[in-house]
Amino acid sequence: MSRTLEPGDHIYCKRVEGLYDHHGIYVGDYMVIHLQGKAKKSKPLPPCQKCGNKRVINGEIAKVCVDCFLDGENLKVYDYGVSFWEFTFRRSGTCSTRHSKPPYEVIRIATAFLHDEISASEYNFLFNNCEDFAVTCKTGNKGSVQVLSYLTAGAVCSAAAIVCPVTGLALAGHYVASKFLRR
Repeated sequence: MSRTLEPGDHIYCKRVEGLYDHHGIYVGDYMVIHLQGKAKKSKPLPPCQKCGNKRVINGEIAKVCVDCFLDGENLKVYDYGVSFWEFTFRRSGTCSTRHSKPPYEVIRIATAFLHDEISASEYNFLFNNCEDFAVTCKTGNKGSVQVLSYLTAGAVCSAAAIVCPVTGLALAGHYVASKFLRR
């Protein structure tokens, strides 16, 4: 990471060998509020010594330490207010042309979600995921560019495969390679 982490930052890290990214809001004191996916671990692990997190993902908004959030991956900061051209040429799900709310408001919104003062929909990979949560806290508008890019690429490759199977396969291969090579 090239800059100092600040409270109110939208942070993310790779998951599943870079297949997707996990997003959250850094709220200060080495803590992150994020929307966790459904349970994936077969047995509970001992609670984290720093934050008490039981490290069993359960599909709700949680506050954990940065180490538990990262789960061994590298921390990255999502950028807001980037130019259209930067947004177009950067990897999906790393930046937004929208401007962020002030840090104190971002933290207030994330904390309100955590304490059920703002109702959050149940976790859904396509329609209500961790990136949607973080973008909502930062801008007030839901949006998962990462999921949208996967859906768009899938639609383009499917259409190309109908017209010409070889072209469709080539497009799919190019898309997958570009996602992993641009990380």
